[in-house]
Amino acid sequence: MSGSKERLRQLMAEAELDTMQVAALLEQKTMRKYSLRTVQAWVASEDKASSRECPAWVLENLEQIIRRG
Repeated sequence: MSGSKERLRQLMAEAELDTMQVAALLEQKTMRKYSLRTVQAWVASEDKASSRECPAWVLENLEQIIRRG
């Protein structure tokens, strides 16, 4: 499992966020649209066809959002 996927899952668990909440928070922070499917692909197991690597900027922004929360 990639470190970025695991870190995203950890952040979501610590802050009790689901994928829809992550998409909404990122949209508020970055002023860009993120679909539920995009976030689901970031957390999906690497053996799934829909799995995508979670970008580092996502983790950085989410960590900032959670710290301020």
